[in-house]
Amino acid sequence: MDQEILLLSNKARQMNIELSDTQLAQFDLYKNDLLQWNAKTNLISENSSHEIITRHFLDSLTALRYIPKPNARILDVGCGAGFPGIPLKIAQPRLELCLLESNRKKVSFLKHIVRILKLVPVAVVHDRIENVIRKNLPAEKFDVLISRAAFKLFELCSLGEYFLVPEGEIIALKGAHVDEEIKSCFKAQNQCKISQLIQHDIEADFLDAPRKIIIIKK
Repeated sequence: MDQEILLLSNKARQMNIELSDTQLAQFDLYKNDLLQWNAKTNLISENSSHEIITRHFLDSLTALRYIPKPNARILDVGCGAGFPGIPLKIAQPRLELCLLESNRKKVSFLKHIVRILKLVPVAVVHDRIENVIRKNLPAEKFDVLISRAAFKLFELCSLGEYFLVPEGEIIALKGAHVDEEIKSCFKAQNQCKISQLIQHDIEADFLDAPRKIIIIKK
């Protein structure tokens, strides 16, 4: 087994995530195709391209334990090259995933990787989040709205009002310093309709710095 994929398997197991040979093969294919595409178009930064396993795959998987059920309907907003949604979908195949991304080249990659990894059900939507809301169509409702550093917490609260089922939750993967974002949420609590906000500190030897996962429940 490739050393990087072996690292992924071992570190995932430390998070109580057991990846099968099939799932590890999917991650390997994902990594290789991401590198190939990244050589032609800017999907991820050059620095993080050398640390796909740790900075993208494993970092994404830290959110898995906070997803409320194995068949949750998840909307990943501003997912870029598929993070955290696609690693979560590989690790928990029963998830129903919708990837929303505005960058055309990234959308092309997302459609490609979803197809070759045979991930179903997964929808890839090419649009800006504000355009989706502006169209004022009946919103498709999700159990979880997830984002990895793409939006401020206050913005995610507003999106949650539109996209989440009544008992739905927002999962935000953040850096360690989010105090000001949290204060902004509670200053507008009536608008955001927050019933509960929980901070989880994520410290792992594969992370270059401590992280936080913020859970916001309607």
